[in-house]
Amino acid sequence: MEKVQKLGFFWLACLGALVLRLSYISTIKSEEYSKSAVLQRTQKIEIKTVRGIIYDRNMIPLTEGESRLYAAVFPNETKNLGQVSLLVGKEISKKEDVQIFPLETVTDEQSKLINMPGVSLFNVSERYNAKGMLSHVIGYYSDKGGFGIENVFNKMLTVRESDSISMIQNANRQVMGGLGYNKKINSTYKGVKLTIDYHIQEAAEEIMDKMVPRGSVIVLDVGTGDILAMASRPNFKQSELAKYLDSSEGELINRAIVQYDIGSVFKVVLAAAALEEGMYGPNSVFECNGKLEIAGMNFVCNEEDGHGAITLSEGLAKSCNIVFYEIGQRIGVENIYKYAKQLGFGSKVLNIETLTEKRGYIPQSVASPREIANLSIGQGKIAVTPLQVADLFCTIANSGIRKQVSLVKGIVDGKGYSKDISPTERGRVLSVATARQIREMLEMAVKGGTGTRANINGWGAAGKTGSAETGWLAGGETMTHAWFAGYFPKENPKYVTVVMVENGKSGAIAAAPVFKEIGNAVKDLNRPVE
Repeated sequence: MEKVQKLGFFWLACLGALVLRLSYISTIKSEEYSKSAVLQRTQKIEIKTVRGIIYDRNMIPLTEGESRLYAAVFPNETKNLGQVSLLVGKEISKKEDVQIFPLETVTDEQSKLINMPGVSLFNVSERYNAKGMLSHVIGYYSDKGGFGIENVFNKMLTVRESDSISMIQNANRQVMGGLGYNKKINSTYKGVKLTIDYHIQEAAEEIMDKMVPRGSVIVLDVGTGDILAMASRPNFKQSELAKYLDSSEGELINRAIVQYDIGSVFKVVLAAAALEEGMYGPNSVFECNGKLEIAGMNFVCNEEDGHGAITLSEGLAKSCNIVFYEIGQRIGVENIYKYAKQLGFGSKVLNIETLTEKRGYIPQSVASPREIANLSIGQGKIAVTPLQVADLFCTIANSGIRKQVSLVKGIVDGKGYSKDISPTERGRVLSVATARQIREMLEMAVKGGTGTRANINGWGAAGKTGSAETGWLAGGETMTHAWFAGYFPKENPKYVTVVMVENGKSGAIAAAPVFKEIGNAVKDLNRPVE
């Protein structure tokens, strides 16, 4: 009898434990096990990989800022598969449970999809701007590699999540009609904050689309050295990248950071060197009769009949070649190289190594006085980037202090907070007096010299034209790049802008008006809201 009682107690204990376990499963663990059961019968389809956001200086998204409409089609539930195929613009297979299509365009006709059985529409953020804005800076990234900010900051922009939709399947692994689907759209604040100003960038690109078929534009903040806009043409769209890979037009080249012949813009460096060395003053007088013999060869002026008696200040404003031939011969190639390097030429401007920025080239020595003559007006064996030119003019606008030009403002964490990088200086590279004198010359160039087409009404401007002969032929003529580099407003300058037009022939005609248009656009953006 005692054994029977013990056995009864044993089974009663087992039954109690079983009841407790079932109660635990049905209450505390029920949701977890339910989810596991559903997941075993769920088909998950990834729509896109989530990446961190690239922001402008004011936290406006430069990526993930636009949406695209997608259609999820369930063939077994679709009554008119042919019409749905026509509306989505893709052939739909009956063999698959569900197919997802991005809608290339959204027309009134496609609005019929909204009420069609077996079709569900949803929005997914697009990685890149449809217009290709800032494409050369943002770049592109895939598992096979990339370029631009996307590639440089890939680790920072990588998020281990994806946008997806999930459907419930039956025991035969078929989507169960009527149960619909679950859409999971992830969001993140994590990313990189650039120095770019969205609105200035947009304005610069719109102006380039109208006025610059090939070339680049850069806008800097004088006070910080921040790059507010950087655009290159011809442009490209990341969504259509494949078609540019074999193109001969060079759409993928960021022309703001590759090297070019500079032409007369380089005369600013010669003027600065002459003033710093104390060999000339702003009122030093030269005699220009249209040509100058150097080592048995006549070197001509841009003014065929010459300028007559002309001061250094007037010489820079009117871009007189004779003035700078003479300066170059006297100060020598060593001083030309010294001040060019001091002002940023021959070295990378940015501290982002993998952005494919070129160093350019400044000769340390030359074979003859003739080569010095060519170098003195920015011709011959010299190559610079538009970004280096922007750096030079930022230094002049800052009274001789060279700023660290920057493209990245900070890193944004997962909560949307940015840890900004403080602007830095490289130190003084020109005296206050020299910088002031150069500024006065650049103001003269816009007021009554070669840069009159760059003047900005109400603000004024200062700058220098350049027309750089390359020695290359295009259409039977020598290819000549057009430059205008300067700053505005004239008093208390806030913005440096550099315009380079490939084969634009004349800086005064092709580049200066672009500078003016950008200046007017920036001025409009600075107007207080009424």
